[in-house]
Amino acid sequence: MKFQPNRNYKSNDEVDTPDWLARAIIDYFRPSGRTLEPCCGGGSFLRHLPSDAEWCEIKQGRDFLAENSVAGHFDWVITNPPWSQIRPFLSKALRISDNVVFLMTVHHAWTKARLRDVADAGFGIRCIGLVPTPKEFPQSGFQLGAVHYARGWRGGIQCGWIACPVEQAPEQA
Repeated sequence: MKFQPNRNYKSNDEVDTPDWLARAIIDYFRPSGRTLEPCCGGGSFLRHLPSDAEWCEIKQGRDFLAENSVAGHFDWVITNPPWSQIRPFLSKALRISDNVVFLMTVHHAWTKARLRDVADAGFGIRCIGLVPTPKEFPQSGFQLGAVHYARGWRGGIQCGWIACPVEQAPEQA
């Protein structure tokens, strides 16, 4: 019997990151310099980034994936990307930035195609900050993490838990 993917599955890419989680991720990575939040949604990451951080949000007429949506080079791109579009978001982020942090299920970082894209762009995975899955997020059974891709990185991958406020975070499993 051959297993087939669920062809009726519809992705819900509108999953806003809770404020407590965005703050924990920003505090952990401490982005500086020219920074971009490419799909800011309700603005939880943007509220904790440097005040001059730039942003895109398709619902507000700024589509990150559109040609010429952003200009120049960034030191950091940090976001919770639409999970059904991780590869195109990652591809563009790797072209325009030196550091990329995506909040996603960790298994999204390990596909052969994405690892090839990362290596071809001259990046490596520097860190995976594991985080608890907020109750508002899709409950897939896969571990959630903030994956940091760094230009020129060829060292090992640091992996551990990002400290989150215990009173707001669900149990870490």
